[in-house]
Amino acid sequence: MSIAVVFGGLSPEHDISILTGLQAARLLVGRGEDVVCIYWTRTGEWQRVPHDLEGKQFASGDVPGSDPLSLRIPEGFSERRRLRDQPLDLDVAVNCCHGGPGEDGTLVAMLTLAGLRVTGPGSEASAWVMDKLATAGITDLARLGEMGIEPLPTVAVGPETTAIDLPSPWVVKPRFGGSSLGVEVGVEDVETVVSLTRTGAARSGTVVQPQLTGWIDLNVSVRTHPTLEVSPIEKPVTSGEVYGYREKYLAGGDGMESARRELPADLPASVTDRIQQAARAVARTVGLTGAPRIDFLYDGHDRLALCEVNAIPGSLGLYLWAAAGIDRGQMVADLVAEARALPASRAHWSSATDGAALRSAGSVASKLR
Repeated sequence: MSIAVVFGGLSPEHDISILTGLQAARLLVGRGEDVVCIYWTRTGEWQRVPHDLEGKQFASGDVPGSDPLSLRIPEGFSERRRLRDQPLDLDVAVNCCHGGPGEDGTLVAMLTLAGLRVTGPGSEASAWVMDKLATAGITDLARLGEMGIEPLPTVAVGPETTAIDLPSPWVVKPRFGGSSLGVEVGVEDVETVVSLTRTGAARSGTVVQPQLTGWIDLNVSVRTHPTLEVSPIEKPVTSGEVYGYREKYLAGGDGMESARRELPADLPASVTDRIQQAARAVARTVGLTGAPRIDFLYDGHDRLALCEVNAIPGSLGLYLWAAAGIDRGQMVADLVAEARALPASRAHWSSATDGAALRSAGSVASKLR
């Protein structure tokens, strides 16, 4: 059976997802795997595309060599034919969709219902870590305080907010967005916060956190197959207060791979140990699979805070594992092997009804009296 590499999607990180997907596909093809590239267009359509395309060939929307696909539950993906659609023989989907429904568990659930095993965190874990308010609670649940990791105070705000009980200045983020877009720093008045809740991805929910001036980002990846492992830690090199979209993805020609970074980060051994211990605890508590990236904030001395968890990081975080001596192609192959070992469907999604409740029920009208 073939491996589907799914990329694109309905989020502002659509373009970066294309780059990640093309990288993953090339790596798998280079290992002799039979790969089907599936592009999720900006308009919500599915297309089979050649694996050897370049990112710029997706810029116009008319992708060379593309063929329309349909997605049905539970049949999966099929090529559209004049008389009868032809199902694709797929068993695993490599999820390369960043942000939005690609990363919040929606796509994972949809593909699982369609009969595919999917790489990365499951739908439940993905939904948890995409919610920045819920993520803030992981510090307590995973007992990270015992490892010297502080909670990052986080409050939900909306158009009706009149006061924010956090020290300013603030960082304002979409509650359910990715880590790169829609983030505003240095906000000091409630009126600005309220105005931001009405724009972009923040309209689905907004959170406010204190701006930790002078603190730096430290990122690490964790994987659970073949064993629970933590990658080397990176220190992104940034010129601003927030490690943003431009520095992550536009600093070079290879997306996240080209971003400036110190890898491995030059840190005291005690800080490295605490981050790696905390990453393992987060993975166990949330039930993470795949190779999510876990981001921390560091004051440069001794204080650490959990910032967020990225279920599907840019470039799948392969550069972090390459720094540990793990070949990029092997890393993607391990993600596929882990997914193939998963059950074909969630046990709690199975239908075992016998219709007895329907046969014994009275009329609907009688229940409305």
